[in-house]
Parts: sequence; C-alpha cells; structure tokens
Amino acid sequence: WDSSGACDLLECPAYFELEIEETGESTLFIFQDSITSLENGDEIGLFDLNGFIDSDGNTGEILVGNGIWDGGQLDLVGIQGVDLSQFGGPILPGAVPGNTLSLSIWDASDEVEYSNLDYDIESGSGNFDGLFTAISEVYLCELPEGACDCEGNVLDECGVCGGTGVDEDQDGVCDDV
Repeated sequence: WDSSGACDLLECPAYFELEIEETGESTLFIFQDSITSLENGDEIGLFDLNGFIDSDGNTGEILVGNGIWDGGQLDLVGIQGVDLSQFGGPILPGAVPGNTLSLSIWDASDEVEYSNLDYDIESGSGNFDGLFTAISEVYLCELPEGACDCEGNVLDECGVCGGTGVDEDQDGVCDDV
C-alpha cells in the first residue's frame, strides 16, 4: 500500500482467494494482450461450476485459478482435481477434466464482480483438458444507463439496488412500502 491508500498490483489483497493445493494436473489459460475489456488491476477468477470441492468427491462451484491483469499477456493455471479413490487414494479438489471454464472478473475500479462471462477462444477448447486455451477477448456485462446491476434494476430512494423503499415525507428516513 502506498501513502495514498492505493496498492501496487503485487501487494493488493486478492479478491478471488485460491484455497486448494496443486494436484500435479492442470490446464493453462492464456489471456492475450488483445483483450480490451479489462483494466490494469482487474482480477480474473477461473472456476469450474461442477468441480471436486472436497476430498469426498462432492461437486460444485470451485475457484481453480486466479491472477491480476496488467495489460499484457497473462498465463493462468487452472488446477484440475484428481480422483484416486478407485485405488484407495484421496480425491484432490479442483476442476473435473472435460468440464468447461467459467470465467469471473473482479472490476477493481468499480468494485463489481462479473460472473459466468462469455469469452472468445483463439486456440484450444475452453475446457479443463490438460492442454491450453488462448482467450482473445472477454465480454463484461455493461450496465444500462441508471442501472445498479446487470438485470436493469435501479436504486430506490433508500439507496437499495432494486429495492422498493421510499422517503414519503422527504425527511431523510426511508419508509419501506
């Protein structure tokens, strides 16, 4: 952190905190410098929506890789899970081989998370397949004018996105309807 309260890209706390260990199996996702929708400091989260979330083999959404965009090519490794249960071994959390990458972005300047984003693939499959995927563009959800979320909701008089609160007597106190 510097004296203005801003942090340098390498010292900023991560928005997407990776909590699983390397398994020895992975897929490389290359975010090319042709991407125009990201700004320096935006964070990229690689997710598998049906990955191994624990050693019991339960599946669900799991973060398998992350990184911070600096305007140049960014190479991120998506950790694949490994199921050794048929040999009496453990199930290691991570992406399930063959599943499709789900991409999320933390927009650092607007402090907004965009999830399940569309992206253009220049090379590869977009799947957790042990190979690589080169991504040439990411499409963020653009908020409609006056909206406070991607569904087009607006702030109510109480400052709640999509809320129904009003300040009927204009005294600065919200009177929920």
